[in-house]
Amino acid sequence: MCDNKKVSFVQEIKEGEYETESIWCKIDGDNFIIDNIPFIAKRISLRDTIKAEFDEDENRYYFDDFVSTSGNTTVRIFIYNDDLIKSTRDWLNNSGCESEVLPARSIIAVNIPKDLNYTPIKAFLEEGEGKEQWVYEESCLEHQY
Repeated sequence: MCDNKKVSFVQEIKEGEYETESIWCKIDGDNFIIDNIPFIAKRISLRDTIKAEFDEDENRYYFDDFVSTSGNTTVRIFIYNDDLIKSTRDWLNNSGCESEVLPARSIIAVNIPKDLNYTPIKAFLEEGEGKEQWVYEESCLEHQY
């Protein structure tokens, strides 16, 4: 692995409406390894290995298929109050999760490593949702709980 490329993921957000997210990937032979946490694309997680096809007209790669999954879970937290972003990320980081922020939409994208116990993370997410601090979605759930 020596090079990084963006791979585009087209996601249907409503019937007939699509949004494209470009995600950094490491090149591994003919495959690509997801190298950042998705904000929009569903059913994909950090360190999944995928195939992508190059579109010469658009000069970009598009997701084609999975080679293997990492076993990681991706969660998106839609924060109601931006003042909670730092403390929420700190809690997640201290619990063993990586996260990235999309400030324009107040979204925290969270990677929960496959070997991490998801139960306390889930409880934290439920508690925040119950307090109306956020809503969350498990966009790629690989953990059992």
